[in-house]
Amino acid sequence: MMNANRFKTRLCYATLVAACSMSMVACSGDDGKDGEDGQPGGNVTTTAEVLTVTIDKTTITDNILSIDFSAENELAIPVVKIAAIKINAAQLLPQIEGERSQWQKLASETCSPEKGCDGNLVDNMDGSYSYTMDAALVAGDISHNGDFTQRVLFKVLETDQLPATEVITDFNLDSSEITDNRSIIDGSSCLSCHDDIASIKHGGDNIENCASCHTSNYMSDASKVWPVLAHTAHIGITPQALGNCTTCHAKEVSETELQATNWNLVPTRETCSSCHDMTSNPVYDHSTQPDNGSCLTCHSPENTYDVHMSKSEKAVEEDQRNIVNISLEDAKLVEQDGEHFAEISFALLDRQGQRIAVANNNPADADWIKNLQLYVNWGTSVDFTTSRGYSIFVKSNKKDITQDGSDGITPAGERARTPLHKSEDNVFTYLMGPVVTQDQFSGDLLGDAGFITNRLIYCFDGAQNLVSCDQAGHTKNAEANKRWFFDKDGLTEAPEAKRPLIVSNKTCGSCHGYDEFNDNSELACRNCHSRKTEINKELADTTCFSGHDHDELGEHIRPFEERAMVAKGKPGFLSSTADIVDPCLACHNPNTPPTQAIREMHTKPSDWDYVEQLTVSHPDHKVWMHSLHTNQRATQDRENGVRNIEFPADKANCYRCHEGDTFGVERLTAVGRPLALDLDYNPDSRAHPATDITVDAYTSPVSATCYACHAKQEDADGKMVINKAVRAHMEQNGGRFGVTANELQVESCAVCHSVDNLKKVHNL
Repeated sequence: MMNANRFKTRLCYATLVAACSMSMVACSGDDGKDGEDGQPGGNVTTTAEVLTVTIDKTTITDNILSIDFSAENELAIPVVKIAAIKINAAQLLPQIEGERSQWQKLASETCSPEKGCDGNLVDNMDGSYSYTMDAALVAGDISHNGDFTQRVLFKVLETDQLPATEVITDFNLDSSEITDNRSIIDGSSCLSCHDDIASIKHGGDNIENCASCHTSNYMSDASKVWPVLAHTAHIGITPQALGNCTTCHAKEVSETELQATNWNLVPTRETCSSCHDMTSNPVYDHSTQPDNGSCLTCHSPENTYDVHMSKSEKAVEEDQRNIVNISLEDAKLVEQDGEHFAEISFALLDRQGQRIAVANNNPADADWIKNLQLYVNWGTSVDFTTSRGYSIFVKSNKKDITQDGSDGITPAGERARTPLHKSEDNVFTYLMGPVVTQDQFSGDLLGDAGFITNRLIYCFDGAQNLVSCDQAGHTKNAEANKRWFFDKDGLTEAPEAKRPLIVSNKTCGSCHGYDEFNDNSELACRNCHSRKTEINKELADTTCFSGHDHDELGEHIRPFEERAMVAKGKPGFLSSTADIVDPCLACHNPNTPPTQAIREMHTKPSDWDYVEQLTVSHPDHKVWMHSLHTNQRATQDRENGVRNIEFPADKANCYRCHEGDTFGVERLTAVGRPLALDLDYNPDSRAHPATDITVDAYTSPVSATCYACHAKQEDADGKMVINKAVRAHMEQNGGRFGVTANELQVESCAVCHSVDNLKKVHNL
């Protein structure tokens, strides 16, 4: 029963008289049944698809907050009988003596139809309301201060008739203009990764809720105070370079972000230590500072900005990715002894488009080149025919100590170089192959097309002169990724030669950052491969080697590191593999069996789910991307694991990454290649990379792709485990897991799972 003293509604006097008269007439006859509640008079309603709430007036009298508000639906009809609301009140402690300004939460009250109101809600039955809080604006030893900026967060809670709706108002009691409300982050920057702010945790669809509730006077845990929480929540999982403050922060103030530049104007120990470990700072012992009053003495706004942003901004402003460009001069298939080889010719161009001469007419001898590779593969219509493609390693920055220099072209300890086939007029030609142009799955592909992409890292000085990479003080950067297509006769731009556009750098870049000028994402390898391996370090001291060690008894040690704050990319160094679509496929294709999960002992043949774990851990691009972002891979089964992905959006929203309706299964059903497996792979292999593979089994392409998202579910302990029913369902419809080529069948997934069906089940 609602408390009448706490929930007051004005009633029409005539209605009350009429009700009394009817009750007296009813005494002389049959009582009958109670009638239904009457509807509000006038042009008003109790329902809305879209609810608009306006705060019309706010007053504070004797530390008691009162607000007048109004509501209307999508048809501009006043909405009455709103009974479920929540009100939070806060005030802003101004910045003083180096201490940042910060919100102080003062009071919170609610109304509900079941429990009534904490304060006094008056419904004027015309779409206008007033609410007076019961509690005073006091929180512990924090009292209301009328000189501070005030904030009211008002929310209509979701009911069967009304959607959740929120409105926020900042005001000064003297009605003066707001000059400080800690408007530091534009919530739209969060939406580059997140679907909406409300789905991140709790508290509504506005970032102001986070700042107004996660306050130092309300949170007992200092790590939960905003903005420390905002930083620590992203450390180790941010998809962009850690330290690039402008991923979230603006560079200049605006009308909607009055304090946008606080990140470099007002440094504090609390905020800075959320990213930096100041307890072990080698330059200065920050523990000697009792407060934040002296931070600006060393950390001027200009210094803070430069330390975080100057290198990356300089790289962009100077267009360091285009100091040197690879020009593909020719690419074709040539026949030798009945086999086909890819003959690739390229030149290196300066900014003026002139060919660059190199020592000994061999780019491998150019001391200003740190790394130069071309990735080549054949069969664009079927996602390629060869495992890892045909990589041309002109010169590599990857180590391989198994190389002792005996081949005459590779320095000891470097990955084996590809011999130069010929060189003329500063055009360099390499021969790769033999190229697979026919196999048991795709038939004759000689009339298909091939794909080439580049990876070039070079060194230069302040004047952008190319200098030796051993020269002190040099700068490194990478050429932007490009794509070239060729058929058996030469380079081609024919649409049929190109792989269909399924995902793009732009869609991936919505989270990872997007370089529109070069149509590259801003994803760097070190976003994921951020630590040099300590495993079998003597073999290859790189960030991308996998393997395992043994304990004193000779047992395999399963490597694992918890996620922690690690370097994410290099400031100013724009990745050499930033086109994360077709170039990745040159190696990450169905023909490359998964070895990492075995080499790191995440799964082994005796496991009941061995084949399933290998399938979800497959390096094939479509499986890799799906399983990686949904934490399905065998290498992601540890809590807080360094490889775990905290995907910030709805995993079922295929449009988040896909271009148009390209998530349909029809193409895979028609031309998809089965995923190769090596079920007998030796976990003690020391091959680098893992080239000692023997394909002895396959998984069907459509099943593997869908399995990459649907293979696992949480058990009672919250651990992701294989769901047996999913594989069974796929096998009923032609899918096969870990079988020989002869046992593969045509999958009938598209019969039920059309694009329209997928949209329906994915709520698209």
